[in-house]
Amino acid sequence: MMKLKSRHGAIPAALVIMVGFCAQADDAPPTMVLSPGKELVFDFSSSPNGGVPAGNFENFAIVLDLNRPEQKLTVKYGQQRRNVMATYDYADCSRDQESLLERTVSDLAPGTATFVDYVDIEMIPLKQEGLIWSGGVCYGSRTTTGWHWNLASTPLTYDATARLLRARIWLKQPNVDALKLVFDYSVPTQSVRSVKVTTQPVRLQIVK
Repeated sequence: MMKLKSRHGAIPAALVIMVGFCAQADDAPPTMVLSPGKELVFDFSSSPNGGVPAGNFENFAIVLDLNRPEQKLTVKYGQQRRNVMATYDYADCSRDQESLLERTVSDLAPGTATFVDYVDIEMIPLKQEGLIWSGGVCYGSRTTTGWHWNLASTPLTYDATARLLRARIWLKQPNVDALKLVFDYSVPTQSVRSVKVTTQPVRLQIVK
């Protein structure tokens, strides 16, 4: 039998061929598999008027912390906290508003970078009857490379059973540690009662 030399001695060629064949058979391409999402819940119901003011140039930003899956936060007008900031921006989901939206969150604390799948928003509707309006919510996401903005608004829809306004924003973005939720100017100021961020830790699995 032909033998190959190595620093550890002679190796039978048949053994080398067999090992190489087994490695090729097991080298199936890796597949990205998403595990069940971890939810980060921000409860603002203890704030004045039952939530964070939003709409009519009023927006807010939150920091993601995977070590705090449920946070109950009281946000008062004019009070700035490094983990949540209510801002008045003179800016909404219109084009070319990025610099105005970003300047008010420069002091936002760092968070835990994660893959954000989608964000659910619950908003307390106005009690004023006969008021007709339309509009929605867009967002900015902060990563290691700075803020990234998607100013295409997702409509707010009325849930008659819960008597709440709702919106689900799909992000599908990795390395996000903070979010800013931005509302169309046409949305009258109302209170966001809660925000739920669904994250997706990505794991590599080898499919054989």
